[in-house]
This record gives sequence, C-alpha cells and structure tokens, in this order.
Amino acid sequence: MKKITSLFLFVMLVTPSLINGQSLKLNNPIVDDKVIFLENDGRAAVEAEYFNKQSHSEIRQWYITAKEAITKVGRDEDTPHHKDASNSTYVEILPDTRVTHSDKLVQGENFSNAPGKMCVLHYKVRFNNPGRYYVWVRAYSTGSEDNGIHVGLNGEWPEHGQRMQWCDGKKQWTWASKQRTKEEHCGVPKEIYLDIEKAGIHDIQFSMREDGFEFDKFILTKDSTYIPKDEGPKVTTLWPLRSYFKQVGASHIANKTLPIDDFPIKDTGFYKHAGGKWLGVNPNKHKKAESTTPFTFKSGTYDLVFVAVGENDGQSEFKILINNKLLGTHSPPLSKDVFEEGENNNALWENVKLKRGDQITVTAKVGSADGKEWARGRWSGIVFTPVGKGKDIIRTPYNGSIKLAQNATPIINAPKGRIAVVADGNSPDPDDLGGTAVSIALLRAAGLEDRLVHYSHSCDLVRVKRISEQAEKERHALMQSACDVTARRWGGFDGLTFLDAKWHKDETVKDLTKAINNSTAEDPLWIIEAGEPDIIGYALAASKKNKHKFVKVITHHPANDDAGDFYTWQQILDFGVEEVRIPDQNIKLKVNLSQWDWAKNHADPRIQWVWLQGKIAEVDDVVKFQKGKWDCSDAGMILYWITGANVNDGLEQGTVADVQNLLLKYINKN
Repeated sequence: MKKITSLFLFVMLVTPSLINGQSLKLNNPIVDDKVIFLENDGRAAVEAEYFNKQSHSEIRQWYITAKEAITKVGRDEDTPHHKDASNSTYVEILPDTRVTHSDKLVQGENFSNAPGKMCVLHYKVRFNNPGRYYVWVRAYSTGSEDNGIHVGLNGEWPEHGQRMQWCDGKKQWTWASKQRTKEEHCGVPKEIYLDIEKAGIHDIQFSMREDGFEFDKFILTKDSTYIPKDEGPKVTTLWPLRSYFKQVGASHIANKTLPIDDFPIKDTGFYKHAGGKWLGVNPNKHKKAESTTPFTFKSGTYDLVFVAVGENDGQSEFKILINNKLLGTHSPPLSKDVFEEGENNNALWENVKLKRGDQITVTAKVGSADGKEWARGRWSGIVFTPVGKGKDIIRTPYNGSIKLAQNATPIINAPKGRIAVVADGNSPDPDDLGGTAVSIALLRAAGLEDRLVHYSHSCDLVRVKRISEQAEKERHALMQSACDVTARRWGGFDGLTFLDAKWHKDETVKDLTKAINNSTAEDPLWIIEAGEPDIIGYALAASKKNKHKFVKVITHHPANDDAGDFYTWQQILDFGVEEVRIPDQNIKLKVNLSQWDWAKNHADPRIQWVWLQGKIAEVDDVVKFQKGKWDCSDAGMILYWITGANVNDGLEQGTVADVQNLLLKYINKN
C-alpha cells in the first residue's frame, strides 16, 4: 500500500473528523471551523491536534505526530513521543533549529518573544460561563530551548497569556500553568489565564515562543486550585458520525440494513478494518474472501444498495449472491484519495425478490493498479430499501465532519398521557436487556415512573430456529431480571407488574387492553413498540374501538414492524391508532462497549447494574453481531417520549451522552 495510507488510517482512527477529499498533510487541520468545543461547569479540554487552522506559518509550522504519522521537516533531533501522549497524538513546531543554548537564537525564526507573530494554532471553544480561566498545557520538553509558548484570545494576546514556561518534568509529558518573569525564569503559578467576558464562541490561540515545542493537550478551568493528572479529562464534546454506511442506512425511514457486523469473518478471508468500520482482505494472506448471512427481514421485493469503498491502489471486484445465485458484480472506480466513500462507489440492483431466510453472500477479489500495491476489497454493508427508492439511497452524500455534542442534560418535557412498553428480548437479538434497564432507569430519572402503566417483555410469540428452546428460556429469565431488579433498585415502580408476554400471554393482553380502554383525549396512551407488534395487535382487537384514536404507537425500526407472526404493521395502523415514527436509534445508541465505561466504572450499584445488562447482551452466545457493542437502541424511544415526543419536539436522535447525563444527574441528587 502506498506510503500515504498509514496517514489516512491515523486520521480515520485517531481523529475521525477528516473532511472527505481533503488532502492529507500532517500540517493541515483535521477538523474544520464548524467544530466547536464546549465548556461545561467551568472547564474545557481540547486535544492539541484538533486545531481548525494555522496562521502566521510562513517560517515555522505545527506538524502532527502519531504512531504511523511522523514527518521529518528539517532539523528534528529528538525521537517521537506519541506513545504516552493523550489520544496517542500530538503536534510539534518544526523545523527545530535551536535545540541547545549553544545554537544560534534568531528572533522571528526559531524564537519569538512577541506573542501571536509566529506559528499560531486556532481552536473554537464555546463558553457557557464567563469568567477567568486558568490555562494548563501538557508539553514534552527535552531541554532548555523547547519549553515556551504563548496563549491568546480572539486575536488578542493579553499579558497573562504570554511566556508559558516549563522547567520541571523534562523528557516526559508534563502539565504546567506558569508564567516566566524576569525574576522567575521557571515560571510563576496561577499567572497564565484568559478572562472570558461574555458567553459564546471564542477563538483560543497558541503561538510559538520556541521552535521544537511539543504540544499534547490543553485545559481551561475556572478552578484556580485545579491540577491535572495523567492525560487529564477526556475531550467529550465531539460526537462524530463516523460511519458512512450508517448515514446511508438512515437516509430513508423504511430502510433495512445488513452491516458488516452481521457477516461472519472467521475463516472467510475477511478481517475488520479501520476500527471495525469496513471489512477488507489482506492481500498478503488472501486474494479473495467470502462471507454469508441470512436475510432476516420481511419477504418481499426491494432495491438493494451495496456500500463499498473506492481505493487508489486498484479496483477490487465484488459479487453479490442470493442462495448461491449471482445477483451482480461491482467494481468501484479508482479513487483520487486513498479511500473514498460515496455515490460513485455504491452499487444498486432494483426489484430484487427476497424471502426471509435467503442466504446473502458477498465475495471480494482484491485488485491492483500496478501489480505492486493492492486494494483490499473494503466494504461496509448492504441496504434494502423500498422499490423505487434505491436511486435516491445510492446518492446519499458523505458527511464525515465532526458534530457538536449535545452535552447539556436533555430537558424533560413529556407530553400528557401514560406510557406502555412492549419489548421482546427472547428473540435472537438480546439488545432488549440493555434497552429495558435503560428505559426503566430513564423513566425514574425523569420522574415519570408513575406514568408507566404497562411493561411486557418476551413478545416474540413464535420461536425461530436461530435460537434454541433452552436459550430462549434463558432469555425469558434474563429479561424478567432486567425488569424486576432494575425497577427495585431504582425504585418507584412498586405498583407495576412486569409481564412475560409469551409465557403469560392472556394476562399481558388483558393488562394492555385495560390501559387502552382507560385512554382519553386528555390522557392518551403512548405504546413503545420495542418488539414484534403481535401483543399490541391482540390488545387493540380486544379493546374498545372508540379508544383507539387516543392511542399512539412509537416505533423506530421497520425490523419490528415486519416481524409479527399474527399481525402486520398495516393491520396495527388499521385499528386507527396514530403512528409516531422516529429515526433508527441504533445509529447512536448501539455503540462500542467502551462508550459505557463511565457506567462500568461508576461507584453506584444502580449504574453498575444498568451497565451489566448491556454487557450480558454483548457476551450472548446465540448471536455474534452484539460482540463489542453496548446496545440500548429501543430506549431511544423512551428518550424521545420523556423529552416531548411529537407534541413538544422530543429528542429524535438520542445519544449515550444524553442517557449518561440524565442518569447521573438523578444519581447525584439521590
């Protein structure tokens, strides 16, 4: 693979904010000026490599360094120090021509005591709380001539932002917040600060004092006694939409998706690439690969969109087969960049007839443009969309920019009425374990536990062959535990019985029917469809018809709608209920396990219990697509309802940060 590839991988894996098509140079910004970091509770933390631009960089520039992204620009005698850097990445001013005191000092070239004149980095930070912010910087200094920097604000360079100095902590990453003075060359503590007079977005800037300066991270804090430790607080203000495939999958509400996580890779020749973003083929081991998975959605006719990756090393060839019969062949064009995602690399087959259980096979054959460097047959999944929609779906634009996090705790503004939840969890997908625990905890945290009038689980009334009878019994027990134990530990649900829909079907239908019959215009019933729709159908059929107009059913994924064994989704709507459909919550609530470390490591057992439910689902031995994932996607419908639903503009696309903020706010108060 060409030399630039390692850099691209670094950008994608370490800083997933690369704007598609951007030239790849280590002195270029890897975020744009739309990326804004947030101050919360008097503190903001920013990785140094997340600058949005450089200015006054004609003579010296900042360069990014990481494991596979190291640039030599002129003189630079010290070895890279990315290993212990935060995010394993840092920036350095190069070239470094003044390494020791004996090297000639050249004002305006390798030294600048005038702030803002040379080699300036820019960061946008939004402050909610004006005031004085003390500036801490994590730096690596090897001598006496690489240990100074200036900090400024909105193009101004106040006296107390000048001459940050490091003397202690040589040859290691060291936090400091000291100002060099004539009397104290090693710096005076608490004298480096910026005064933020107004709330809003401000441009935080750092400029060169000495070349060779290595810059890892900075913190702005109102607490004058605060001292950072280790790598300091995490930068939690960015929520990147990393996956183009997820963008394609979410482009139409009726799309059904088979991501690469649903395809087995053991002994297939494929491996997970770019942190699990794509499947690829290692040409040093294989030239071909093949993987098969079943079509699990409703039988019918679809447009099929295959989402592949263009590469500049060669054109790989893909074949899509259904039940071993060739549907078609696709070769993405050679890309200008190392990798490229978007319309030109996707393939479309229209009017494809599929039955549930059909075997979908993807084969990849690597290609080479010159016989020396090889493409790796990268792809990210298949989207099944309604007939006639494929031409629009295939043109889904790539948006790889970092999105601003919604770090503030969501506002509770639930609509009037009561809520009922019908979940599965006994089907092959164990995600309802985490979804149930989070849903119950969210209702309690929102103070709306008394409005939950029905909760049933295990609503998959006909067991499918993919899960054994014994495994299904285990799921029933786990789901009952997720309900009962979460409710007991969080409290507030003493008057509610959590029902097993399959094992106690009559009681479950009767209970939901009662809730429907109690509905009025002033007290409607909101039903969360977190599983197959059959129980909802049975209850609607048994209830009073004049009550149906006061029933609203919230759904987020067509997989549940189409999975009923006794009722179709259209039959549910034919009862006269209101359909409330929101985007697929898997996009931001089915995440890597590490995004829930805050719960895993929390001291409160209520939070630990919630984390445990998602972890149990992750180690499930029936399905493989849950590996490495913590999934509470169905709880996204609860987030939507407690924040307003379609009456008060509820949160349509919830995130783990929203869940975290709501639960921890409650825990801190209780």
